[in-house]
Amino acid sequence: MTTSPDLQPQRISLPLPLYKPIATWVLLGINVAVFALATLLGGSTNTEVLILLGAKVNPLIATGEYWRLLTSMFLHIGVMHLLFNGYALVAVGTELERLLGAGKFLAIYLLSGLFGSLASYAFSNSLSAGASGAIFGIVGALVAYYVRHRERLGSWGQRRLANIAFFVGISLVLG
Repeated sequence: MTTSPDLQPQRISLPLPLYKPIATWVLLGINVAVFALATLLGGSTNTEVLILLGAKVNPLIATGEYWRLLTSMFLHIGVMHLLFNGYALVAVGTELERLLGAGKFLAIYLLSGLFGSLASYAFSNSLSAGASGAIFGIVGALVAYYVRHRERLGSWGQRRLANIAFFVGISLVLG
């Protein structure tokens, strides 16, 4: 039995939108600049410096310093904290920004960071800083993208999801 050439499965390729990840690199630059400033002012582990630069401090937020909910995501406590979050931002952020564009990427990053800070405010009285809430937000958005487009992306999309799950697992163990 022979099959006619008209009945052969055809490959369909769909171009992915690929934007330049400018916002990711700008965010990384801001984080590095704030870290350098903290270092110049006395160190990124110095509580007074962290408070001065906008760390999440519940009593100060309660008195009306709501801006700390945003500024805290640009501060990092120690060089390892900055390196880990910077790596995660570049590894995951560039991919999400290429897929969604700078505007949507920034909205996800900033809103995730804000909600992460709000959760920290609600559940922890400790001083805190870092971009972890924003990073997990962009990871979640990337997972949602691949799940939503899983049929179109096939096995490649499934491998990307597995890689992201591995990344999240490592982050949880190290964090």
